[in-house]
Amino acid sequence: FRYDRPFHKGPKDKENEFKSLWIERTTLTLTHSLPGISRWFEVERRELVEISPLENAIQVVENKNQELRTLISQYQHKQMHGNINLLSMCLNGVIDAAVNGGIARYQEAFFDKDYITKHPGDAEKITQLKELMQEQVHVLGVGLAVHEKFVHPEMRPLHKKLIDQFQMMRSSLYH
Repeated sequence: FRYDRPFHKGPKDKENEFKSLWIERTTLTLTHSLPGISRWFEVERRELVEISPLENAIQVVENKNQELRTLISQYQHKQMHGNINLLSMCLNGVIDAAVNGGIARYQEAFFDKDYITKHPGDAEKITQLKELMQEQVHVLGVGLAVHEKFVHPEMRPLHKKLIDQFQMMRSSLYH
């Protein structure tokens, strides 16, 4: 079993909580695999790992890219027909990430000159995050092209909104 617990190390940045948001990842290994003859099994090993805010950002963007690629592929290969709602929601959730601010918040947190100066050892990870964000823009572009093919006429206004917001997102990433 594996579970993550978010926590803040040091003072919580009220402007951008991603700067101080760490993840405590606990992995439990049991003596036997589940399901088994018993309702529970003894924990054989417990491993605790702390994931830095930057590493967490990398994992979040990487996982979202994979989720988008899988979903887009299913629509491209007609494994999901008719109902485009799932793709609409997923694209909208990434492009219009008003809930947590999306990749813009990661840019503010980790591409800032102050952060780069204070964390010279993170240069490689910062580059990795930038590359993942650029990959996400590419994947979103493909997703929007697929969305345009299958979107119902009554959902065209949403598609146009997604396109407009995507253009803004893309231009902010490359500046």
